[in-house]
Amino acid sequence: MCCNCCSVTQRKAWVYGLGTVFVVLGVLMIVMWPSWSESIVNKNLLLVDGTESYASWVEAPIPIYLSFYMFNWTNPEQIRNPNVKPNFVETGPYVYLEKHLKGNITHHENGTVSYYEKRSWFFDEKRSKGSLDDLITTAHPITATVADEMRHSNKLIKKVINFMLNREGGMLFTTQKVGASIFTGYDDRLIDFLNLFNTSKINIPYTKFAWLADRNQSLEYDGRFTIHTGEKDISKLGYLTHWNGRNETGFYPAPCGTVNGTTGDSFPPHMDVNEELTVFVTDTCRYMNLKPNGTLKRYGLTATEWVGTEETLDSGENFPNQQCFCDPKMEQCPKTGVVECKKCRDNAPIYASFPHFYLADESYRNAITGMNPDYEKHRFRLAIEPITGIPLQIDGRVQINLMITPDPDYDIYRGVKEFLLPLFWFEQSVPLTEDLAKKAKLVINLESYGRYFGIALTCLGGVFFITGITLTLTKRWKRSPNDDEDMLTN
Repeated sequence: MCCNCCSVTQRKAWVYGLGTVFVVLGVLMIVMWPSWSESIVNKNLLLVDGTESYASWVEAPIPIYLSFYMFNWTNPEQIRNPNVKPNFVETGPYVYLEKHLKGNITHHENGTVSYYEKRSWFFDEKRSKGSLDDLITTAHPITATVADEMRHSNKLIKKVINFMLNREGGMLFTTQKVGASIFTGYDDRLIDFLNLFNTSKINIPYTKFAWLADRNQSLEYDGRFTIHTGEKDISKLGYLTHWNGRNETGFYPAPCGTVNGTTGDSFPPHMDVNEELTVFVTDTCRYMNLKPNGTLKRYGLTATEWVGTEETLDSGENFPNQQCFCDPKMEQCPKTGVVECKKCRDNAPIYASFPHFYLADESYRNAITGMNPDYEKHRFRLAIEPITGIPLQIDGRVQINLMITPDPDYDIYRGVKEFLLPLFWFEQSVPLTEDLAKKAKLVINLESYGRYFGIALTCLGGVFFITGITLTLTKRWKRSPNDDEDMLTN
């Protein structure tokens, strides 16, 4: 349509009409876009079929690495020498690529989803420092478990157990290959005898021993999780409601036994950076509270760090609210920085701490040699971008220890020192990829992009209004014949 053919009224209608449309659209964008963009983002974060977050949750798209650092006991023969402390040398890391795949997924009408998670590990020789054939000397865990389980039995039974341990493969320490100790398992005479003996008093749920026996590529080993999808309340996204169908673990009394926190797969958006973050760690069958501690920058994103503190692994010594993590049947609760995990680990005398007894009572380190706690290497931390809930860096670090206790009724443990023996520590590391960082930045800036676009539309509408007012004041809505002549002659 030729604008010169339009009447003055039509021209004014077009100019002021377009100006009004652009201003209205711009104001709407400025006012309404923040809530619209938040709704768009939240909808895509929901753990429901069809969202990008759901696909990433079902099968982790980024590399996850599980690193093992083994402690080699160099002087077990001198355990009864009062002038010599047990010495340990760290070896590794032995690094595995870890893959996650959810299975048996069931969505519930109350906005939760239940699932199992199959974790598969593949040894990464290039990232590792050492071979899976490296030999490591450490305490014999089956002997320690049997002795601890029967420690409070009557003298006659303990004599029978002592005879059995001496005859059927019981020992203070053992030397095995790293790969067999972690996943594949090794043959053990004592395990063979106990399985043949078949007693409910001493339950050994495997035929070969490994710290993660039967776990690689197992769908059900870690249990059945039920978490919030975010449909009913986005602030609860990823948080557990039940583990193995229960809201209590059964390993600790309430409230410490409560199934609580996030599994680490998903975090809600708009996190409060001043509040504690709770994570549920299946390897210790309990939750851990982490506190905010500064920020971390990566790929143009700024994350809040949540770290383990003195309170995280306290059993009531310094923080009364943690008292319920100590079994009331115990003669003495662990000192700060160490938690007992017997029920969680097949009744073995297993205790968890941070690596090298970082943040633990000094008595644990003073009883042995070889521990060198380091803030950067050994802290437990989650660095989460709080607006999107996307993790920039996860370094879940836990050390597994075994209690060595003297007992005059057992030849193997008669006259030994009592100390907490470090077995190994592991680190689950999940670094942010650059592609995911770009998506996170787009989500973070989505509100700003809409607001800037709204401002641009409003300004464009203003230009139309200014043009219309100017043409009105100068009476230039319709060209005069002289204007046409000037155009033809110039």
